[in-house]
Amino acid sequence: MQSENTSTFIEMKETLVILFLFSINKIFACSCAIVPLMDRISMSNFIATAKILKISPDKENSSLHDIEIEIIDLYKGQATSHLKIYSALNSSCAFYTPENSEWLIFASKNKNGNLSFGYCSGAKRLDGKIDSKKYPHAEKNYKKSIELKLQVLEYLKNSEIQTLNKFGLRTSFFNDCLKSFKGNEVKTDRFALYELTVENDLSISEVKALKEFDNDNLKTDLLNCVRESVKIYTRKKETEISNRTKIIIALYYYASERGNESFIGRFNL
Repeated sequence: MQSENTSTFIEMKETLVILFLFSINKIFACSCAIVPLMDRISMSNFIATAKILKISPDKENSSLHDIEIEIIDLYKGQATSHLKIYSALNSSCAFYTPENSEWLIFASKNKNGNLSFGYCSGAKRLDGKIDSKKYPHAEKNYKKSIELKLQVLEYLKNSEIQTLNKFGLRTSFFNDCLKSFKGNEVKTDRFALYELTVENDLSISEVKALKEFDNDNLKTDLLNCVRESVKIYTRKKETEISNRTKIIIALYYYASERGNESFIGRFNL
């Protein structure tokens, strides 16, 4: 379990990020499930950083907007210059991308086969600014979060690692083994990747480290933590899948900050 100070710190970061992204000083009724980055990647049909060139209302659906984009870096899917936004401007899940802004986009095919993204898709603005006087740590934390996401995406792309998860499997740690890694130091990349072989009955038969932290004292213990503590489940709570499969999970390192110990966690904050 995370300390009360660390939990408060994380909650503050998440709140400030939401304020930054949407620049609206009100409480949203719309809420989104917390989706780990690796699950977000496997769920998406298209992932890229891109500049929004033009945005216009969809002629057939008032909840959508059409956008023209210029891709900066493509991480998954086929290159395209057109996407749809689920803008839902008259709802609590309203979402809009200004022209000439730059974004990290996670898009999936909607029921009509069009690539679209919206409020809950995980999109992050790359070129926005936060009032540093009002929120002194928010911009730094937001940029670090973006950098970590891009590092993971770049590594997966360069290493040609596929992140398919055809059964929509989810993972959880059923004990507090990650708690024992507080206070450790990691110098370079802030993420580690593990490939899990999942059997028909959702048991894990093999855990393979695809990328480890640069601290030798962590490697074996973290591998054992994943091997002994991760539980697999499905969104519909099935107890079996039709055949053996493989999925990838990530762990993230957060350095000590403002009196909080460093820690390793499952979520890219």
